[in-house]
Amino acid sequence: MSSSFDSAYQTIAELVNDFKTNEQHYLNPTYSEADVRNDFINKFFIALGWDVRHDIQKNPYEQEVRVEKPVLIAKAQKRADYSFSIAPNFRTVKFFVEAKKPAHALENKDYYFQTARYGWNASTPVAVLTDFEEFHIIDCRFRPNINDALNYKLEKFLYTDYTDKEKFAKIYYLFSREAVVDNSIEKYAESLPKPRGKKAKGLKAVAQTIDESFLEELDEIRNNLAKSFKKNNTHLSSEELTEATQRTIDRLVFIKFLEDKLIEPEHYVSQFSNPPSLPPFNKGRGGAGSAWEKFIRASRTLDAKYNGVVFKKSLIDTRNIIEPDDKTFSAICEELSHENTPYNFDAIPIHILGSIYERFLGKVVNATDKRVTIEEKPEVRKAGGVYYTPQYIVNYIVDNTIGNLIEGKTPKEIAKMRFADIACGSGSFLITVFERLLDYHKRWYVNNPEQAKKDGCILIEGSYHLSLKQKTKILLNNIYGVDIDQQAVEVTQLSLYLKLLEDETTATANDSWVMFKEQLLPDLNKNIVCGNSLIGTDILNPSFALPFGKGEGWVGFDELKLKPMDFETVFPEVMNPSTGSGGGFDAIVGNPPWIDIKGINPVEVKYYFENFNSTSNRMNIYATFFEKALKLLSKVGCLGYIVPNSILYQSSYKELRRIILDELYVKNIIRLPDNVFKNVKAESVVLIISQSETKFIECLIYDRKGSIDIIENKSVKEIKKLNQNKWKSHELLTFDIFSNEDIINLIAKIEKDKIPLEEICDFSLGITPYDKYRGHSKKLIEDREFHSTVKKNKSFKELLAGGDVERYFVEWGGKEYLSYGDWLGAPREIRFFTLPRILVRQIVSGNPLRIYAGYTQEELYNTQTIFNILVKHNSNFNTKIILAIMNSSLINFYHAYKYLDLSKNLFQKILIQNCKKFPIPKVELNNEGAVVSIIEVVDQILAAKKQLQQATTEGDKNYLNRKCEILDKQIDELVYNLYGLTEEEIKIVEGK
Repeated sequence: MSSSFDSAYQTIAELVNDFKTNEQHYLNPTYSEADVRNDFINKFFIALGWDVRHDIQKNPYEQEVRVEKPVLIAKAQKRADYSFSIAPNFRTVKFFVEAKKPAHALENKDYYFQTARYGWNASTPVAVLTDFEEFHIIDCRFRPNINDALNYKLEKFLYTDYTDKEKFAKIYYLFSREAVVDNSIEKYAESLPKPRGKKAKGLKAVAQTIDESFLEELDEIRNNLAKSFKKNNTHLSSEELTEATQRTIDRLVFIKFLEDKLIEPEHYVSQFSNPPSLPPFNKGRGGAGSAWEKFIRASRTLDAKYNGVVFKKSLIDTRNIIEPDDKTFSAICEELSHENTPYNFDAIPIHILGSIYERFLGKVVNATDKRVTIEEKPEVRKAGGVYYTPQYIVNYIVDNTIGNLIEGKTPKEIAKMRFADIACGSGSFLITVFERLLDYHKRWYVNNPEQAKKDGCILIEGSYHLSLKQKTKILLNNIYGVDIDQQAVEVTQLSLYLKLLEDETTATANDSWVMFKEQLLPDLNKNIVCGNSLIGTDILNPSFALPFGKGEGWVGFDELKLKPMDFETVFPEVMNPSTGSGGGFDAIVGNPPWIDIKGINPVEVKYYFENFNSTSNRMNIYATFFEKALKLLSKVGCLGYIVPNSILYQSSYKELRRIILDELYVKNIIRLPDNVFKNVKAESVVLIISQSETKFIECLIYDRKGSIDIIENKSVKEIKKLNQNKWKSHELLTFDIFSNEDIINLIAKIEKDKIPLEEICDFSLGITPYDKYRGHSKKLIEDREFHSTVKKNKSFKELLAGGDVERYFVEWGGKEYLSYGDWLGAPREIRFFTLPRILVRQIVSGNPLRIYAGYTQEELYNTQTIFNILVKHNSNFNTKIILAIMNSSLINFYHAYKYLDLSKNLFQKILIQNCKKFPIPKVELNNEGAVVSIIEVVDQILAAKKQLQQATTEGDKNYLNRKCEILDKQIDELVYNLYGLTEEEIKIVEGK
């Protein structure tokens, strides 16, 4: 299928000659769109390397070019004539082409609007409008507006331009297959200037993506509906208003989907807003002919055909609620359905609808007696927003879990497998799981036509397709989800229904309805469940009551909000050890909630401590979801999660790492850039965990400041193959993805036969000045009464700031005093502020990262930005030996690879518990001359540092800085010798 520029140019030059010779014929109105497509446009794109006629890509599910037959519905064509994608991502459209017959002038706002709408809804930046006589490149980055449509033209070519090699090259190197494979469309879009002047004014519709625009639309609909419902139903609670608006919106979205996908021939939504052109719905409550009346009647009609949660009778169908104002509801329906609406649900990928709903569900209706507001849920507010997982990450996780598990299996074997997301949100992961299953079955049946016929596939245009009944069976057999939010559960079901019906037509849907005499949509209430994945019904035991609360008998939580649930009860067939792969899910995927345990109800926290080994006081709840998911896996199961990268290093997650290392196998680790979540900076990692043994861990490390839209080896900063057994010897069981074999061996050598620093020294955290649990009032704390900028009395002591501690040297900056005494929150022992000691600044900084350990004999006090080290009185070690080791390149190397996230430069800390473990050689003052040498060099450094503080000229400062650098290197050499490092090992430490 490859096509060189020269051969493409030659072929298209021949087409130009043909058109030119017979131009009068081709411009005649009788020469149709179908004719020009067949005679010219198909051949044009074949010359650009595309398999337009499917001469090579025979499998209908694996074709890069999708060619539509013209279908006009109410004057509006619902699908673009051509869509182009790149294997294997056949559902990801790179660009659309809209064809017209040459007799029509292309510079027509309806044509431009139509073409731009295809691209914008599918999130493709540009599209093509052509009749071969002309070739227009249309900008699809902006929300389409019919009145501005003619501003969308980026470039225009006449057919005579195709023979100008320079002009043709612009087309070829943008739209040829070889160019598109090389991301030409994306590069072109990035190079486009932002509109200015008149064009910018015309495009005030605005550089909004489809997800941003439709989310804004849904927010506005929710706000208007909620206010209208509340105005007419003052008794409705916030929860009832949230449900009423959500159910109304779900139905409107679903009906529009059915219409735009050509599954439903009726145009219901437009009838809700306009005088009905068809016979009116039956009269009933709300007044005959009102927009709401039509909506409710249509819901009942569609429920009879489709079933499912969408049209299930709910609050809005009862007499307990008065309909919203007709004007308000009519306007909503008109905006969604008018001829020039920017939204085309046939072109919007289901996963984009999922991303919209995920963010939409982050807010709820809050009603008081006087007003209605839309507010973020508390948990969303605490988390800093909705962490919606980008589709490329969802794809990677699903492909490397479910994709690997089903490869090579038959539909019969796959039918026994169970896949879940236990915090499913709007269902983005489950939609992709379902899509992968459907795609795999389609490919399998194309290659096994005899079995396809036996299993009930339907024959369409010579190819076997999955029937609706088969797709339903796959959905019910394989897909499971849980979420604590009922609205999220309903949206997940809605999303799965949309995916189920995605490739259906009016004919196939009606055939299924008539043939099987049953409703088209299955009941998913046993598959997608509202409940608490972490907390079982045993929490209802009175033993979980806490000694505080709201009066006698209060057990510390609202049971209806907590929604305790037992997986064995809710999913008995999945969890039964005698079924499937021994009970449990074969794969669990997702993005679990990222919520700090401090913000969770104490009763729930108590439950976590009693039921999950990974629970600690300084953890995020994602770890509890991780452990629960591991417990729910079958004997051959695997897990794929995106979580904060704290799981790799932080001591709070040591027990979770222990569970993984003791019982499972890490298959993949992806260290992602920090910007994967839109508008939220988060350090995150993808982990793929398996019950099956793996030879090594494949680890991809991306640049933290980079930007990606696909996880693949060619764009990574570093690729590693790791052995998890190496991590088991680490005291914190750290998942060390940065160290190589040489570094791991060197770390082991540094630790061998050494003494932990805590056996040589006493440690103390800095002072905690204020503590409400010590009786300090809110005012005392806010006024910082123990702090002062002047020495008020003898109790006020010189207080160090973190920046007052340099390497080797400490000097008070003169900023503050602290009143020291028993009245402080945690005053610590006075010896840590008066005896000769080492002070360690908590923040490490520099490139490479360095520990700042200073020495002082003065009476100086410090808070917790600094911690304090005193050599034990019965120890033979000299404080200055410890000081030299702490500041040496060797111990900084050790600390970095042992305890830090090396992908970060800012806000890294040395923790007191880690410092206590530093390995110190068994040396005494009278043992080695090297020890004496170290002390002498340290004394020289301290003297030079003191001189440097007093120096006034640049020349003196430069000289003393150079002297300190030379002495620093001498310390490094002496410490290397102390630890017995070879020349090669020194090179590793120094990054050479």
